[in-house]
Parts: sequence; structure tokens; C-alpha cells
Amino acid sequence: MTETSLSTTTPDRAALASRKPIGVAPLAAELRVAIMRTSRRLRAEAATREISPGQYSVLAAVLRGPQTVGWLAVREQIQAPSMTRIVNALAEAGLVSREENPQDKRQVLVQITESGAAALLRARSKRTAWLAKRVADLTPKQRATLHEAALILQEMSS
Repeated sequence: MTETSLSTTTPDRAALASRKPIGVAPLAAELRVAIMRTSRRLRAEAATREISPGQYSVLAAVLRGPQTVGWLAVREQIQAPSMTRIVNALAEAGLVSREENPQDKRQVLVQITESGAAALLRARSKRTAWLAKRVADLTPKQRATLHEAALILQEMSS
């Protein structure tokens, strides 16, 4: 999608600013659409030949610590065989390793490698750069509003 096509599908900032307050359900619907669109764009911006959006999500999860394939599948809301394919691809690329689970020898723990952490950092940097470019175009007042909204969204999602 080009920048031009994006601007024709989203409401003008002045039109949004001049609108009267809306009810809870319409606001929730607007937030859902805005969050989904932004999430899709961020995923697309971070996608590289190195890692897919699904692999990015798995790397982010195991950056916090080793996890089982089952736990990762539940987190990503996919079937275990699908997660196994993602983990296999990451392992073949040297981005994760598999270790025997000391708590349950039947399971393996997936953990990120140094290469995986570096790939994740590069993808995160791309996402942040894309978003920073858009934030830079905002007025100081809009940035303050966005900061406040970000804090509220973080609180809502915790």
C-alpha cells in the first residue's frame, strides 16, 4: 500500500478533531480498527527475508526466557504442529535452540540464540523507525495526546 492510498482510506485529522465525543461502543470500534491497522503495518514493516511476522512473535516470546512448543502454540493461538514448523525453521536458521526440559524430559524448551536476539533487535528497530517517522510528523499537542493514549492502552492491556 502506498502513502497516498493510506491517506484516502483514513479520516482527515481535522475532521477527526472537530467531531463531538462519541459513546463507548463506537470509540471501542474506532480503537479496534486503528490498533489492528497499526499492528498490521508494524508487522509488515518488520518482515524481512530473515524472519517472518510469525517467527518475530516467537522470538519475542522466547527472549523473555525458554518456553515449550506447547506454551508458544497457545500464546500464538495456533496448533502445536504449526508451531513446531515455525520453531524448526528458526532452529535451522540458528535463531533458536532446543534444550531438554529439566522438569519434564518429554518436552523441549525453545530458547533464543545470540543470532536470534540480534535478528529480533533489527526487526524491532525497523518497526520503531517506521513509527517514529510518523510520530515526528505530529504536532507537540498530538504527541502529548498520543503519549497519554499509549499509557492508557498499556494499562488496558495489562
